[in-house]
Amino acid sequence: MGYLAGIDLGTSSVKTLIMDPEGHTLAVSHADYDVTTAKIGYAEQDPLIWWDRTVKTIREALENSCIRPEDLTGIGLSGQMHGLVALDENCRPIMPSIIWMDQRSAKETGEIKELAKELLDTELLNQPGAGMMICSLLWLKKYQRETYNRIRWVMLPKDYIRYRLTGTIGSEYSDASSTLALSVRNRHWCMELIRRAGLKDDIWPTLSESWQVAGSVQESAARETGLSRNTKIIFGAGDSSAQLTGNGVIEPGVTACNIGTASQIAAVVDSPLYDSQMRLQTWCHTAEGKWYIQGGSLNGGSTLGWLKKKILKDSRPYSDLDQEAALAPAGSEGLLFIPFLAGERTPFMDPYARGVYFGMGMKHEQRHIIRATMEGVMYNLKECVSILDETGIRGTRMIASGGAAKGSTWKQIQADILEMPVYTTKTEEEACQGAAILASVGCGIYNDIKEACDAIVKVNETPAEPIQANVEIYRRQQQLFKELYLKVKDLYPRL
Repeated sequence: MGYLAGIDLGTSSVKTLIMDPEGHTLAVSHADYDVTTAKIGYAEQDPLIWWDRTVKTIREALENSCIRPEDLTGIGLSGQMHGLVALDENCRPIMPSIIWMDQRSAKETGEIKELAKELLDTELLNQPGAGMMICSLLWLKKYQRETYNRIRWVMLPKDYIRYRLTGTIGSEYSDASSTLALSVRNRHWCMELIRRAGLKDDIWPTLSESWQVAGSVQESAARETGLSRNTKIIFGAGDSSAQLTGNGVIEPGVTACNIGTASQIAAVVDSPLYDSQMRLQTWCHTAEGKWYIQGGSLNGGSTLGWLKKKILKDSRPYSDLDQEAALAPAGSEGLLFIPFLAGERTPFMDPYARGVYFGMGMKHEQRHIIRATMEGVMYNLKECVSILDETGIRGTRMIASGGAAKGSTWKQIQADILEMPVYTTKTEEEACQGAAILASVGCGIYNDIKEACDAIVKVNETPAEPIQANVEIYRRQQQLFKELYLKVKDLYPRL
């Protein structure tokens, strides 16, 4: 039997999953790392640390799975989107990666928008945002010209891991969508915008489909990881697309709510539709001829992580916080949280935005603060759903994924605020499994992604159902949430 692996390079950790072709997990290993914030608004990570942790998880997963390395047929990749990895002529990282959370290029987003002009509507189908590769590149060119001049290749975070595994340079459409340097409509680099911005036009890697084979494990990587040189490496996908794939969300009619470090509401479409006000993002999906429309928030589980680690300094598992939040009533007795700790993309496109707790009184306790933090993330995602509704995209069911799908309280909050049943899948690690599904297609185990998802992804048929009394409370709080942001937004740039 040929086994499959999926590697997901996230913002806080890398995970490696090994499964059989029917989707039964044999092993999962993960290793953590930090985000470096040298200055306010900066967010960087060292690609060499990514590789070191990836090697560790591959070795652990192989050992724990009890399979022979030569029985691992293929490996797919998933990774955090938007970020810039810059390599020199020797294919070594020139600098730390500027990742998606980085806000230093806030000014450059306006410049890119002005340069793009009609390309926003005809090719890009997205608005520039701080932390997107093309904005970070323009910032480098302006303020670190010597570093910029040394760049031979640019790539996304998971592409660097694939390069270390195979020795080949490349990227694929789903992840490249998030750079704002790709024609999402026509699936090629938008060289017209690249030239208008005065950026190098020979640093952009060749693009492939997510499920295609990039190569096999090179000798140096085999020595470090313990992998067989015969194992095929698949191009993979951006983590949003990989998570959708791992949950079987590859066709229209199903909406996905993912709350990991960041959070997203996404729906699959057959043609590259987009919001005329560009509050949503339109990305290429893993399945050929498919796109997905996404409300992508910069803030998700990271807000609860911030509260837990930096404010409460609480060492308990997140499941305990989820249980404590259940002790507070829906609406947290009037306590509201604006969750924009990292600025915000959808729905407000505000890099200056920050977090706000509002309505706090003497009656409020820790349980209220924890629940309000969860609710704040969902209020923002409900705004994203409202925009999807405006475009005529409405799913018949909601699939929840990410850390928030594992907590019964947060899952119920999703059902109550979104006002629809919320389902989960039996998938243990959605992005990892999505990457492994891509490997199953690239290695010829399944004919296409739909066939693979039908065989591998299993849905739990008992959803979290909306509680009508909670729905009424959240409808009132939702309006307050939006009004609160609109009243304070002009203050943010003055901080």
